[in-house]
Amino acid sequence: MVSTIRLWYDAAVAVALMAVAALVCGLIAAVVTGGNSPNLLVGAIAFLGTGGIMCSRIRRTLRATTQ
Repeated sequence: MVSTIRLWYDAAVAVALMAVAALVCGLIAAVVTGGNSPNLLVGAIAFLGTGGIMCSRIRRTLRATTQ
């Protein structure tokens, strides 16, 4: 039970970090481009990129502990 709660907590923290990274990148894009439309695209790319980085780090950690 405790391990399940810990997994949900870790997932919530990861999604929150991804959302903050996307928000910051979107705001920076808005400042740089003067508020044009690619801000949402930049935020989405940052969100997915952060998720990809986190997944790759988890994969490397899991491979290192199983070998």
